[in-house]
Amino acid sequence: MKNLYSCLLILTFFASCTNEENSQQETSSAILMKGSGTLPSNNANPHDNAGRIYDAIFDAYYDGSNRPKDAASVITQVETLANANTSFVSLDAIGSPLEPERIQYLAEKRSVDIGAIIGASNLSPIAKTSFSNFLITMVTLYEAEMDAAKIANAVIKYEETVIGNTLFSEKDERVILTSTSILRFSAYRAKKKPKKNTDPDWLIWVTHVYGAEEGAEENEAKAIVAALVTGIVSNK
Repeated sequence: MKNLYSCLLILTFFASCTNEENSQQETSSAILMKGSGTLPSNNANPHDNAGRIYDAIFDAYYDGSNRPKDAASVITQVETLANANTSFVSLDAIGSPLEPERIQYLAEKRSVDIGAIIGASNLSPIAKTSFSNFLITMVTLYEAEMDAAKIANAVIKYEETVIGNTLFSEKDERVILTSTSILRFSAYRAKKKPKKNTDPDWLIWVTHVYGAEEGAEENEAKAIVAALVTGIVSNK
């Protein structure tokens, strides 16, 4: 009888663990269903086209045979591909031209430079702190987590805190949500899709965010191009 009782306790324990795990998976799925169309999209993010267009131009660049190495040539190539993308063309013009020297500077930065790079941005002080803390958290998560959906969920959850935050200016919200859209697509691709021989080393994905944030201070079009160019140059 004692053995039977012990077995029942063990079965109850494992049933409880299974239910908890299922509950966590359901919660994860609920977040994605609430915020997304097709992963890694987040339809609740009003600037999510930035990530979608970035991803399409990324494919065009790495599927092509012309992959230059110097910053100036990368800028020219990416802008050529961007201008061939109808969704990109429908956005505002890039505005001021990308500077190869600035791109090279951002491309050489790493995750330890998050505080300095975001701190030097034109975001408000509270937005700088929020975005910096989020990126630092994402670096840790990205290195430890292999599940692409969980990484996308983490970005979506942060975006939920940004959307409608009355402490952020309109510019803060636009710049951060444009940057997080690009980050989400970039990080999801890294974890979900098999790495091609021509694909970049995604361990330094944070450089894409540096370019995205700086470009987003002007507009979405510049954020897309600056993010991709910075990421490409950082992998040379």
